[in-house]
Amino acid sequence: MLKNQKRLTGIAQPKAGKAKKKQSISTLKKKLWKEFSLFIRNRDKWTCYTCGRKAEGSGLHAGHFISKSVGGISLYFHEKNVSAQCYNCNINLSGNIWIYGQKLGEKTVAELYAIKGQTAKWTVDDYLEKIAYYKGINDLSTRKFESD
Repeated sequence: MLKNQKRLTGIAQPKAGKAKKKQSISTLKKKLWKEFSLFIRNRDKWTCYTCGRKAEGSGLHAGHFISKSVGGISLYFHEKNVSAQCYNCNINLSGNIWIYGQKLGEKTVAELYAIKGQTAKWTVDDYLEKIAYYKGINDLSTRKFESD
């Protein structure tokens, strides 16, 4: 459509053949973290794994035993490596790692450290699959909570 025709009709026509923009890995990682961290907090009943304190909203985090900066993507979203933690344990006590490790147990700690050395590269489809999985669980959890 020519500019003049557009002006005359006042209706913008959709551009033919323009595909939906592919989401970046960074965007997908953020979306997955949103769903995954909600899953972790729900799984742990909004209670800090290391000190037992109840919290809600931004007062409760999804804290990593092996930090995400050194654990790689495999541990970033690993359910055994992430637990609900209050702000004090996760931020002020840097994860309260001694207590965290004691509660996980030697076997789980060894398993997580073995994974730490592995490298993995996730595809867009990997992220989309995991987002759908955790979103589905969170949706079920929300419906169950609303019906109680």
